[in-house]
Amino acid sequence: MKEIKEENSTNNEMGKRSVRWAVVLFYVYLHVLGITGILFLFTRANWITVFYFSFLVTISSIGLTAGAHRLYAHETFVATWQLKLFIMLSHTLAGVGPIQDWVFWHRMHHKYYCTERDPYNHKKGFFYSHFISNLLSAPSDIETYARDIDMRDIETDGYVWTQRKLYWILFIVFGLLLPINAPVEYWGESLANSFLIIGAARLMITTNISWLVNSALLVWGLEKGAKFPVDDNSVFFLSKSYWLNYHYVLPWDWKNDEFGTYETGFATFIVKMWRELGFINEMKTATTDDVRNALCKIATSETTLKEALAEIQKNAEAIAYREKLMFHH
Repeated sequence: MKEIKEENSTNNEMGKRSVRWAVVLFYVYLHVLGITGILFLFTRANWITVFYFSFLVTISSIGLTAGAHRLYAHETFVATWQLKLFIMLSHTLAGVGPIQDWVFWHRMHHKYYCTERDPYNHKKGFFYSHFISNLLSAPSDIETYARDIDMRDIETDGYVWTQRKLYWILFIVFGLLLPINAPVEYWGESLANSFLIIGAARLMITTNISWLVNSALLVWGLEKGAKFPVDDNSVFFLSKSYWLNYHYVLPWDWKNDEFGTYETGFATFIVKMWRELGFINEMKTATTDDVRNALCKIATSETTLKEALAEIQKNAEAIAYREKLMFHH
C-alpha cells in the first residue's frame, strides 16, 4: 500500500523545470523598453500613433481572449472560416507564440488545476502564476501526461496548422515589421518612437494579457468563503467575483469573461457582435434549469458532481446545436 501511495505521489508531480535565462533576459529587455515606450506614448508620440497603438492592442487582445481562449482552448462556440482567419492573424499580431502551443498549455492548466502538474499553479501565488511559470522550461516528463490533453481538434484546424508552420515569418512580417513601419511611412512618426511604442510597449501589454488569462483568478477572483459583493475599495478598479471560479468548473460557457464578469465585459461584447453578424454559432452556455436539476440530483445522491457537470455540458451542446438549426431554418 505504501509503495502504491508513493508511486501515485510521484505521478502527480511535474518533472523538473529549469529557468530559461535567455527568455528571462528577453522579457527584462521587453519590459524596460516597453515602459519607456509607454512614457513616449504620452509625451512624444503623434496623436494618431496613440490611436494606432490602442487599435493594435485591442485587436491582439480579441485574438487572445475571444479567439485563442474561448474559441480554441474551450470550444465555447463554432466559427466561420473568415473569423478563424481573423483570429489567427490577430493572435499572431499579439506575439505570444502559436495558437496550438498556447491552447496546449492552457488546457493542461485546466486539466491539472492546482496540482503539481499545473504549469500555472495558483497555489504558488500570483508572482509564480503570472511571471515565473512563463520563464521555465517544459517539464522533463511532459510527454508522459500530455497524452491526456486532447488536441485533435486543434491539430486538424487548417488556420492553426498554417500559423504554427509559418509562425516566425508571419510574426516578423505581419506582427513586427509592418506595424512598426506604418507610423514612419504614413504619418511621419520617428523610427525610435515607433519601435518603442508600436514594437516594445505593444508586445509588453499583449504578453501580459496572455499571461493574465492563466493568472486572472488571483486578481479578479474571490477566495472561498469571501463576502460577495465585496465592500473593498479595490472593486473600484477590479470586478472581483466568483465567476472565475465558475470558469474552472464549466470552462465551455461562452458568457464567462476572462477577467471576472459574466455576460458582460469587452470580449463578451465582441462575441455577441460576432453572433449578430453571423460569424459564430453553436454557442454553449449553462441554463439555470440545468444547474438546478444537477444540484438536485447531487443532493439526492443520484449522481456524482462529475456526472452532473457532464450532463450539463451535454444539454448545453444539444441546445446550442438546436439553436443553430432553428437559425438556419
